[in-house]
Amino acid sequence: MLITLEEIEQARRELPPEVVYTPVLRSGAISDATGADVWMKAENLQVTGSYKTRAAYTILNRLTADQKRKGAAISSSGNFATAFAYMGTLLGIPTAIVMMEKTSPYKVRRTMEYGAEAVLCENHNQARWDTLDRLGRERGITAINTWEDENVVRGHGSIGAEIMEQASDLDAVIVPVSSGGLIGGVATAVKTLNPAVKVIGVQPEGSQAVYRSFMKKEICEVPEPDTVCDSLVAPRPGDLTFEHVMAYVDEMVLVSDEQAIDAVKYLIGTTKLVVEPGGAVGVAALLNGIVPLEGKKVVALLSGGNIMPEQLAGYLGAA
Repeated sequence: MLITLEEIEQARRELPPEVVYTPVLRSGAISDATGADVWMKAENLQVTGSYKTRAAYTILNRLTADQKRKGAAISSSGNFATAFAYMGTLLGIPTAIVMMEKTSPYKVRRTMEYGAEAVLCENHNQARWDTLDRLGRERGITAINTWEDENVVRGHGSIGAEIMEQASDLDAVIVPVSSGGLIGGVATAVKTLNPAVKVIGVQPEGSQAVYRSFMKKEICEVPEPDTVCDSLVAPRPGDLTFEHVMAYVDEMVLVSDEQAIDAVKYLIGTTKLVVEPGGAVGVAALLNGIVPLEGKKVVALLSGGNIMPEQLAGYLGAA
């Protein structure tokens, strides 16, 4: 069953003051380069550096009292991990995060600094789910599959509702895509409020499970994604999220890692915003004419800014 705008608005009302009502900022440089009127929803400025705090709070806040006492666990490549850790500490709920050994040390360290236990597993996706299941069995904690949890769509949908408040006369929204929870929630809110607004999803070429699924109209899997966009590496969409994608999303496109990195550098140079490659794929699609929207008002969602300083310095040094 599809999540409704009313459910999204209820989740939004429950969000704590720590969750930032992030700005929608116009980019004159990107507008000039593309011929579109380009605005950016700056979730890279969100607490913990990504949009994930919205769903993390919604999930944890809605646990039962007994579940909150015993704790909760998820698997994450980084941004959901830090958000879950932060909100667990805020709510006084013990949290554990299953992360592959290849996860960025920067994101592992930040997860632990926010108060979660980082549980490392082997570098393949099945190990993530096996480890998560084991934690649930052995410790009695609530193991959450974020690809199939309705509160993920509800929490992330708050971004779509905010965009429609901040830029109600827009023509299109461009959203980075991993498992589909973000775009599923955003598209639900946007399309319910104004069905004429086009919702476009963007994935990296090396992690295109939702793109393939959208094109074939059935769930496809990319077992081991390979991309610099480490926040967009879900090997398949969730059943729940894919249902929302097929109901509300108009188009899916792909960008290369090189285009994502160039967008990171372009954003630094023209807007002074730090955005990770996965958060910059929407801007990459615009700058490279992959989503030609000349003359249209567009909001590109900058979904996160968690990039290692050394990695960012390397990109800028290669400019």
